Amino acid sequence: MSIKNVILETVETIVVSIAVISLIYSTIASIEVVLGSSMEPNFHTNERILVEHVTRFYKPFKRGEVVVIRPPDENRHFIKRIIGIPGDVFKIKDCKIQISREGGKFELEEPYLDKTLCTKGGYSIIEGRGIRLNDNEYIVLGDNRPFSVDSRSFGIVAKDRIIGRVIFMFWPLNRIGFTK
Repeated sequence: MSIKNVILETVETIVVSIAVISLIYSTIASIEVVLGSSMEPNFHTNERILVEHVTRFYKPFKRGEVVVIRPPDENRHFIKRIIGIPGDVFKIKDCKIQISREGGKFELEEPYLDKTLCTKGGYSIIEGRGIRLNDNEYIVLGDNRPFSVDSRSFGIVAKDRIIGRVIFMFWPLNRIGFTK
């Protein structure tokens, strides 16, 4: 085999590999790096997570799922937790989240948060004012509420701005595993 053939095969292998990886990254799953403290204590800066992109097309998002979004007016991705789903009337009052839907009303239980944490309103979600979520509209919040830029700041998130579900953490190695 000549040097020319070896070089051509190597270049071909590299080009095909890059194309396949790019296709997987853009359509099936991607790796994200957590930046900032908005999801502490559950996710920390520099942790690596796997975000799957496929199920958003056929499986509705559930309250409590951790997702990656493209917020308005930002060039980077944010990791947040879905708190309000289509059909909810969502309200922040007295440090708690109240949900009304289909004639029922309840205070949201959030076992992933410190029990002493107070959730306050913001510019877009004003304390004590209810917001009705239509089809394909979600409210996302960070787990570290006092230090999170989330729906309280930038408002309702349309479904098409949700990149995908966080399904797996693979770095650091002592925290490797599927996310809840």
